Amino acid sequence: MDDMKIAVYGKTPESKAQLLKAAKKAGFTYDEKMPELVISYGGDGTFLWAERTYPGIPKALFRHSTICKKCHDLPIDHALALLKKRKYRIISHHKLQARIGTTKLLATNDIVIRNAMPTHALRFIVSVNGKRINDEFIGDGIVVATTFGSTAYFHSITRKNFTKGIGIAFNNTTVEQKPLFLPEKAVIKLTVTRGEGFLAADNEPRMVAVTPGKTVTIRVSGQKTKLISF
Repeated sequence: MDDMKIAVYGKTPESKAQLLKAAKKAGFTYDEKMPELVISYGGDGTFLWAERTYPGIPKALFRHSTICKKCHDLPIDHALALLKKRKYRIISHHKLQARIGTTKLLATNDIVIRNAMPTHALRFIVSVNGKRINDEFIGDGIVVATTFGSTAYFHSITRKNFTKGIGIAFNNTTVEQKPLFLPEKAVIKLTVTRGEGFLAADNEPRMVAVTPGKTVTIRVSGQKTKLISF
């Protein structure tokens, strides 16, 4: 087999060095600039950081955390041998895009809009494909998830997950609203009517303020996350 260029994204400098040593021993070439694939060595959060650093490049998720639902459970040496022989398949997942004004955020797991202050509820209106969902909502906000992210924050709120389309979870609203399961082509809009909210994507530190009168538009992005499966 020809040399495969990889990058390693570790939870800690020590974990990265540990896996990099094993990868070099297995015959991989380390290339941070133009890797063919990326090894994420950590948990769910490490993977999301790796995806933002290397968007769209296939990723193999190696467990170095108790919280990594998508990590495989193969021994490291065995997994590296399969990668070296290219004995794997790539599974693609759509990302979500959120837009407010000229600002865009991309998410592999979910887009979250919630109240900026925990002591003040957010008032907001939600529409899907131009059709308003009920009346004004009062609560902590919403979580819009991909199928990939449906086992994360979405599941914590709804105790449900899904395998196709997009899901909306209503977070702690004063009037109970069941989650919505929508087709991939759905366009979701949230307009804040009172209070201040924040828009966030996955575990990205950057957050965008959503003030009264502002609308966030969420839809499936043309970009995809690519995961390696053995």
